[in-house]
Amino acid sequence: MEDTIKEFTNIKGLGEAKAKALANAGFKSVDELANASIEDLTSIEGVGEALANKIKAGALELSSETVEVSEESTEEVAPKATKAVEVGELAMDDESKRLFKVRKVLKGKKPDFKRTDSHKYKRLDSNWRRPRGLQGKQRKHIKAKGALAQAGYGSPVAVKGLHPSGYADVLVRNVGDIDAIDATIEAIRIARTVGAKKKAVIEEKAAELGIKVLNPTRGE
Repeated sequence: MEDTIKEFTNIKGLGEAKAKALANAGFKSVDELANASIEDLTSIEGVGEALANKIKAGALELSSETVEVSEESTEEVAPKATKAVEVGELAMDDESKRLFKVRKVLKGKKPDFKRTDSHKYKRLDSNWRRPRGLQGKQRKHIKAKGALAQAGYGSPVAVKGLHPSGYADVLVRNVGDIDAIDATIEAIRIARTVGAKKKAVIEEKAAELGIKVLNPTRGE
């Protein structure tokens, strides 16, 4: 049991006392925690809904198995998804599906990266700028001064930048841009500056070539 407790303490935000409570409740590995429902976790004394979500998210990051996440638990662990686009999912292996789930959890926990002192001065936008001041507290990683953008916040490399459907998201601005698209692994997103007439032409050609459109024109 000591090895199990030690393994559980690798989950960020989980102390030895709660790790021991999980082990006493019958959980024997991080994989079991990742597959557990929120109801199972909150049934343990001292584990509330917020902590249960944190445990499940942390276990999912450390898990070596493909985790079966129900729709209900996904809504609790990760932020609500935006309105679904009309595009079918690309056939993916189990490892890719697992990485997409990990990415979803990581994005839900990612802080807002804001420019130093942007809340103090109107002349400063809140969009991220790396702090360079010699005495800058944010540069020195003082927690209260805001998170510092760095590699550890990144998504898994294998799925970085991909659309949730599995396709690579390619921006197109005219009909000619479609010629270089590989329909087996890429889907197009039509630029917002493209007018309705040209967009209709692009969508028509994409349909002929069997290319997925991530932001198609909605019917009235």
